Amino acid sequence: MTVSACRANDELVVYHFNDVYHINQPTLLARFSHVFKNASDCLTVFSGDAIGPSLESSVLKGEHIIPVLNHLGIDIACYGNHDFDLGEERLVELSEKCNFPWLLSNAVNGEGKLLASARDYAVRDYRGYKIGFFGLAGTDWPSNCQNLPRGTRITDPVEAARRVSNTLRQTEHVDLVIAVTHMRLEEDIIVSEACRDEVDLILGGHDHDIMIHGDRVTLVNDDAEGSVRIIKSGTDFRSYGVVRLAVSRTKGRARIEKVRVHHERDLSLHNKHPEDAEIYPILSAVQQRIDTISSSRLLRTRSPLDGRTSCIRNMETNLGNLLADAVRAYHGTDIAFVNSGGVRCDRILPEGELTVRDVIDIVPFDNPFVVKRLSSRLLLQGLENSVSDSRTDGRFLQLSGLSILVDLRRREGSRILSAMLPSGVHLGPDGDNNGGEETYTVAMVSFIGDGFDGYTFFKDAETLVGVEAGVTDTSLMLRILRGEDPAHHEKDEMVERARRAVLITEEEDGLPLVAPVVEGRIKFAAAL
Repeated sequence: MTVSACRANDELVVYHFNDVYHINQPTLLARFSHVFKNASDCLTVFSGDAIGPSLESSVLKGEHIIPVLNHLGIDIACYGNHDFDLGEERLVELSEKCNFPWLLSNAVNGEGKLLASARDYAVRDYRGYKIGFFGLAGTDWPSNCQNLPRGTRITDPVEAARRVSNTLRQTEHVDLVIAVTHMRLEEDIIVSEACRDEVDLILGGHDHDIMIHGDRVTLVNDDAEGSVRIIKSGTDFRSYGVVRLAVSRTKGRARIEKVRVHHERDLSLHNKHPEDAEIYPILSAVQQRIDTISSSRLLRTRSPLDGRTSCIRNMETNLGNLLADAVRAYHGTDIAFVNSGGVRCDRILPEGELTVRDVIDIVPFDNPFVVKRLSSRLLLQGLENSVSDSRTDGRFLQLSGLSILVDLRRREGSRILSAMLPSGVHLGPDGDNNGGEETYTVAMVSFIGDGFDGYTFFKDAETLVGVEAGVTDTSLMLRILRGEDPAHHEKDEMVERARRAVLITEEEDGLPLVAPVVEGRIKFAAAL
């Protein structure tokens, strides 16, 4: 490490990382693992988000990441909001397979109990010091975590920090208190400022960037030194932080005199790092399980599903309708857009049984959906972009909750002859009662919500459900088509709503049955 060392007898070393999702880059994981497996005489802390969201998680229901985390030698972890993506019951099952404790002190259910069997705190003896740890959830969790148990409350982080710190110091007689958090930086700062005498250091997640915050901190490249109070260490196994605490003891009270931090910013860019050969068999075993499950039967379709690129990027298809109906029902929006560029199978999937792999081939990118509030004016702009001369690059939209009449012979920007809701209301100044400013809720992938593919005017529109709270296209389809796991009693009402929208019934063998059709949602004037 490039960070200069403190005196050996008062230096405490913590390796920190947060927000890891994918295990599909074995070389990157091997480099990361080598660092942590060879970090002797230190503590390793993880600040949450591992169970989801990812394609691997969708297939293995979160179990993909557990052997990797166990291999890294974690001492302390706190839950993140996405660790609840598969529900509390599943999270408890997964956490029981971990060889380290999960903390969370300020998220309780309707009975006042900590969520997912979390521990209120943990204590570790290290180099002659007794260190107490506790976990904090951000108050934004209910707005970006759809699968929290009903009745969940996120209690005030400052109050929770003071309560647990007092217990740690008065009852457990710890020397230092470290908060392991999954909150936005703004809330970490509030806790840090309000709890200067109670909390010595905050190791955070939730923000996917490398962040340092404190008093009189000197930054040189990826090194920081000073009165550092808050540390965040990037995302997805690309980066990590090495934290060195210079600790003194005066009249029996330990104190952090100085903090030195080194961040490795992106392991994927550096071939200099050795690799941990032991992790490759672990990753291989996980991939074999994914391959096995991917070949299993998932659904039966009564009609061939048209995912040909030449069709889905130019016209309404039954597969496009299936996808758009699913996301519209899931989010309960007025309208849903599915950009055809996200559908990649480029073939007709035949009538009959389809596998998990077939569905992954349809929507392989695991694109997250967002929900925007759009005026009819912006909707019409989006529809015009969808049928522009550039439509075949993937911007052509498959629709739900809307039908349009298009004349491709007209110049760009004036090709939408009509756009009508199921209620019969026409979009635009002649159709609504608000001069084209009547608003509607629209589900779409974040790619176009962020303004790409020519949808620049969507970027600044009000976001009702962001990426943090959204479901991905791959995950949504797998969850809808898999149905309820009989071993679990938690029902996701949003998934059930989507199932009702796209499934006809289930066959006697338990396979869900679909039969989407082309309904005339997108008509072309020249063909009339």
